[in-house]
Amino acid sequence: MPLTAEEKVRVRYHLGYPALSAGPSLSLGVPIDTPLMNLLQRAFDLILPEAEPMVRKVLSRCDELDDEIPASAVRLRAIKAEGVELNPNEPHALETEYMRQVARLSDLLHAPIYPFSERFQAMPSKRSHTGMIPVRHS
Repeated sequence: MPLTAEEKVRVRYHLGYPALSAGPSLSLGVPIDTPLMNLLQRAFDLILPEAEPMVRKVLSRCDELDDEIPASAVRLRAIKAEGVELNPNEPHALETEYMRQVARLSDLLHAPIYPFSERFQAMPSKRSHTGMIPVRHS
């Protein structure tokens, strides 16, 4: 069964795309790269039926990790509780795993992570480029 409208919204969210319909190329001063949005929409149309379970599995893992990250930050209020020592690196490890899963989702759909997303600017990533063109950061 093709991805539902809700699943497509979740994919857009995890890949950093705005939750807007395709419109003008500038909205409230924020660039809306409609060619990228069209590329993602085209990817939705081309998913092989046999690949849909894989996309759903990775999407579900992205959802789980996205919920775990804020929960891990709450646990950092204490380092030790009744002999149990908490991992202070947990939020970072979860964010790294989240980025790995988002990259898998991007690869499965052959659709890039949205380059204007603030979410991915602040998160640790080994990716230094979007698409095939590397960008040097100085």
